[in-house]
Amino acid sequence: MIVAVGPAEELRSRYPAEPVREFPGCALMPGLVNTHTHLKFSAFGGFAEPCGFGEWMLRLLLAARKLSDEDYGVSALWGAYECARSGVTSIADTCREGWMVARAAAAAGLRARIYLEVFGLDDAQLPAIMEGLEAGLERTRREAGAGAGGAPMSGAPGDGGEHGPAVEAGVSPHAPYSVSARLYRETARFARREGLRLATHVAESQAEVELLTRGKSAIATAYKTANLWTGQRWRPPHQRPLQYVAQTGALGPETLVVHAVELDDDDIAALAASEAVVAHCPRSNQRLQCGIAPVAEMMAAGVTVGLGTDSLASNDSLDMFAEMRAALAASRARAAFGARAGGRATASASAEASPTAPLALTPETVLRMATLDGARAVGWDRLVGSLEPGKLADIIAVQLPGRAFDARRADARALDPVSLLVATATADDVRMTTVEGNEIFGDCQSGVPADVVAAFKAARAKLGLP
Repeated sequence: MIVAVGPAEELRSRYPAEPVREFPGCALMPGLVNTHTHLKFSAFGGFAEPCGFGEWMLRLLLAARKLSDEDYGVSALWGAYECARSGVTSIADTCREGWMVARAAAAAGLRARIYLEVFGLDDAQLPAIMEGLEAGLERTRREAGAGAGGAPMSGAPGDGGEHGPAVEAGVSPHAPYSVSARLYRETARFARREGLRLATHVAESQAEVELLTRGKSAIATAYKTANLWTGQRWRPPHQRPLQYVAQTGALGPETLVVHAVELDDDDIAALAASEAVVAHCPRSNQRLQCGIAPVAEMMAAGVTVGLGTDSLASNDSLDMFAEMRAALAASRARAAFGARAGGRATASASAEASPTAPLALTPETVLRMATLDGARAVGWDRLVGSLEPGKLADIIAVQLPGRAFDARRADARALDPVSLLVATATADDVRMTTVEGNEIFGDCQSGVPADVVAAFKAARAKLGLP
């Protein structure tokens, strides 16, 4: 637990018996909160060039069949260690096999909420799907308990304690194009009855909008090509994605809406009224040509927005500093060129700026999205997200640029550490990561164990990747 925060000399005077560690030239800051990961896909880095969402989905569906559960477990483990090395202390992961991410997070020392994914458009299969969800939750709880020294795991936010950081369960009806309205309703009811939080991918791409409103899109083509969906038991609801999810009752204060790119004004109003929160994944959206999410507009409406990297199947790294810069650049492009249909404003657009265009985000805003607002988005803001007495000691040290940087210098006040961090820092600049005061990366913990690296490379080889 954090007991006190203040200038170094003051703390040395107040606590003369306490050991001191120094990080010259570094910023001490809250651990980063990655609000959307798929760590099981960490081995897929670079498997596909940037392309449209439907084409990427087909490639992923076909490539995913090449790996075993053991491979995916190693992939998740490598991703968890990579998060720790990158200054991430808390993750919100979605995975059909939640047990493998629970095991990985516990091994790496991360705080985690694992949203178990459910899929299904055929309501005749609903009883079996719900039975599978309950079995998956039970196995995930066993893995998390075993990895945390036997500590019980519940769905409600915990504060770790002697057994280490909390590894918690959640439920994730995957997306409007893969979950029927009835399954959305049933999973939402189940989650609320069990005290679990929800997450769902919503309005990620124009292909999703086309499928739900017209019944045809690149998503349908991908599912049919992969022999996963015939469309015989599903008809388009002729609704926009967020409207579709809202009418099932699955939106609420406990719901994390992932991506939220294709939103109109009515969608944003409905999102705000529901008090749902959002995970913004700008680099994944860019790589899959999905457009720019209306983040400033959502925030203006009172919606909490955190940052997420998504998976390495649709991103270059799990580096949250790169994600901050991407969020800043995307918001500036949207502010400069206005809100295109579906948010597809780009830096190369030639249209004049809209007089009603939203203001761009600031470095302070994106840093908060990666820390305190991220903690709020997953319901952990009373525990982490800021350096305050009484909160858990999730703290990272990040090297600031330039050997000459010294906070004690007379001109140091002219330097803005927030702008420096957002503009220049990378995962490689993290010097220490602690979760609840325990170092999970730094002098005592050097990164991914060698045996995990070897197994991870073997999994990538099965995908034809170096």
